[in-house]
Amino acid sequence: RACKGQGGSSFSLGIADSVSVLAATAAVADAAATIIANAVDLPGHSAIHRTPAHDIDPDSDLQHRLVTTGLGFLTRSDIEASLDAGRRVADALICLGRIEAAVLCLRGQRAVAGVPALETA
Repeated sequence: RACKGQGGSSFSLGIADSVSVLAATAAVADAAATIIANAVDLPGHSAIHRTPAHDIDPDSDLQHRLVTTGLGFLTRSDIEASLDAGRRVADALICLGRIEAAVLCLRGQRAVAGVPALETA
């Protein structure tokens, strides 16, 4: 996982390893990927370590919001539940016509929205 708390370039509110989005513009894809990645989460799970953003970077616009700084063991069920949460957000963005498709990854598992041929692959 790459998050600012672990040497990455940005904070994450969720636990996704990666989210890729297909949209009409790069800006829309980037914003949607952030929204979807933040939804890949298990609120309150003991394996997710979080720290207030301002404790890591006093200039962060996230201020007191808890950002992910570590991720311990997750069961397959945990991973599926968190990916499903993200996929529901991606599906909603597709229904709104904001994005075309998304691929969400966590711990070697993936969820796909908007591309039926990949959803069963």
